[in-house]
Amino acid sequence: MYKYLIIASLLLGACNTAQKESADSIVFNAQIITMDDALPSAEVMVIRNGKILAIGGKDLLDRYTCPDSAMQDAGKQYVYPGLIDAHCHFYGYAKTLLTCDLVGTKSWDEVLQRLKTFAAENPQTPWIQGRGWDQNDWAEKAFPLNVALNKLFPDKPVMLKRIDGHAAICNQKALDMAGISIKTVVSGGMVVQSNGQATGVLIDNAVDLVAGIMEAPKAETLIPVLQKAEAECYSHGLTTLADAGLDLGDCLFLDSLSRKKLLSIYLYLMLNPDSAGLAYAQKNGILENEHTRISSFKLYADGALGSRGARLKKDYCDHKMHAGMFMKSLGFYSDFCKTVYTKTQYQVNTHCIGDSANRLMLETYGLYLKAGDDRRWRIEHAQVVDTADMYLFKRYSVIPSVQPTHASSDAPWVEDRLCRARMAGAYAYKTLLKQNGYLPLGTDFPVEYINPLYTFYSAVFRKNANAPEQAAFMPEERLTCTEALKGMTIWAAKACKLEHRKGSLQVGKDADYVVMNQNLLMAQENTVLKTKVIRVCRMGKTVYRNTQ
Repeated sequence: MYKYLIIASLLLGACNTAQKESADSIVFNAQIITMDDALPSAEVMVIRNGKILAIGGKDLLDRYTCPDSAMQDAGKQYVYPGLIDAHCHFYGYAKTLLTCDLVGTKSWDEVLQRLKTFAAENPQTPWIQGRGWDQNDWAEKAFPLNVALNKLFPDKPVMLKRIDGHAAICNQKALDMAGISIKTVVSGGMVVQSNGQATGVLIDNAVDLVAGIMEAPKAETLIPVLQKAEAECYSHGLTTLADAGLDLGDCLFLDSLSRKKLLSIYLYLMLNPDSAGLAYAQKNGILENEHTRISSFKLYADGALGSRGARLKKDYCDHKMHAGMFMKSLGFYSDFCKTVYTKTQYQVNTHCIGDSANRLMLETYGLYLKAGDDRRWRIEHAQVVDTADMYLFKRYSVIPSVQPTHASSDAPWVEDRLCRARMAGAYAYKTLLKQNGYLPLGTDFPVEYINPLYTFYSAVFRKNANAPEQAAFMPEERLTCTEALKGMTIWAAKACKLEHRKGSLQVGKDADYVVMNQNLLMAQENTVLKTKVIRVCRMGKTVYRNTQ
């Protein structure tokens, strides 16, 4: 009898195993923070065909099976949805890897020294390019002059973009090649002069005069740096990126790399507002596949505060008789928005820094958007908003898309630009959150650092991660830990119209997730930046593993 009981038991066990549903991988022994209000936490996640098949408690281990090698023991670590950067410049960041890195320079002399080293290491390059200088970080905060550049590089063109990309300094060779002189007039831009001479500094649309004559890198040059940039993003837990403004050809090139499996990160690509992009949108509609979404346009209303190109309602406090500039004619914005609204289902996402630019675009959107409209048009940055205009975000259901590190980076000098009276609506993230109930967050890399933990730190603690000893900047506008994490996951997904597949760990969504060693919902100021990314998966496949 005992013999038969053993046989029966074995047969029953075999039947139970056979009844288990197969999966590609299972994450278990985890503290899963789902960002799903209906099921905030879980212990087990089941994945098949790149999607979440089931998520919940330990009982799922009795219902699903997968190869032993695909059982992922999280070791009681924290699992989050893959982080989403709601506003960055991935393609531009990749191209900076081919140029001289000027981020963190503390003087014009240091910029020149880095250029000497770069030129010696890259003697064959036809142009010397760099990006990342910021005169606000120097003891001498005035724009530099190109005199030293002309002496160092009399015969080779040089263009060095400021950290925000809204200004550049060029040597005389580059200016001559672009036909730029003190007589050059640029709508939405400026050729900076001093003592009747061009200084080499170009603002906003004037930068394009030089950039337009530079030869674009070839595909075989770009592919490896794009892959390097993707790996960097993955190492910080980013699995989805909103690239804020590209030509149609660049968007289709990135999509082709994804289709060829040369890139795997998810890209939400904003088209530049030119005739080619508009024709594509009207003819083809929205493009969406496993790796790419093209469904929006990126407009520029004004420039940046750092280079005094942001359009203000009143003059800059540190530059009288100057209030910045609009990048296009006012009629352009209205006409373009009307075409997009009436002839496509695309979003309009507009760069607005100054209070005048924000007011202009909110009113322009309001010409077409109806109350409760779900078109999800966005204001990118929403950096300085007149408090009297805040209600317009809610009235027209306009999404403010913000980058918290701008607040902490600009804190030392922004009041000099605006004066105290205009600070109430500046970097006002808590106030902006109240308008529609959600607030997408981004880094704006390479303008700021690529690490989204810096975004989180600045949002919650209102401090610069590189200068934590500084006092919190306008702390009344800080976000909670939960709000900051939502801003980098489900709210960012919603702002990109991707919440059906991104932003939370729910059945049917992409299996994009990141494993970290700390609970960000309980983050402490002195420990959050020490958080380690342990593992990152995109559609269920490991794309980064911390081996340290």
